[in-house]
Amino acid sequence: MRFVLATKPISGHPDAAAWLCVLFPLAFFLLLGSQLVLPPGVAVELPAGGADIRLAPDQPRIVLAVDRQGRTFLDNQFVPESDLVRRLAERRSRLPGRPVVLLHADAAVAHEVVVRLGGIARKAGLEQVFLMARQAP
Repeated sequence: MRFVLATKPISGHPDAAAWLCVLFPLAFFLLLGSQLVLPPGVAVELPAGGADIRLAPDQPRIVLAVDRQGRTFLDNQFVPESDLVRRLAERRSRLPGRPVVLLHADAAVAHEVVVRLGGIARKAGLEQVFLMARQAP
């Protein structure tokens, strides 16, 4: 018995819909993939502030953050408090002029922790510590 096949598997032009179903998601992930991933860092909820103090744009800055668990971060890298004086002094020696410490403290952090971090910054030779806050709407 012989069967007659009406379809030929590889004949004619390829179907464009199948290619588009593959290319559109691929283009989406290639073009927008880097914006779908959150950058590494620590989430700090800043308290609202009323003062509008501006620093000079050319003034060197050292960013220090503390989250609600009391963990300290120097330039988005975890640094234990025991090692913080040494690391701040190293950063101070590499920056020109008199750098300023920008302290990003979470709203849930106790005042004692903020004062202790200010003392650590002074031990490292940094004279100015600014407590950062959210700008009032």
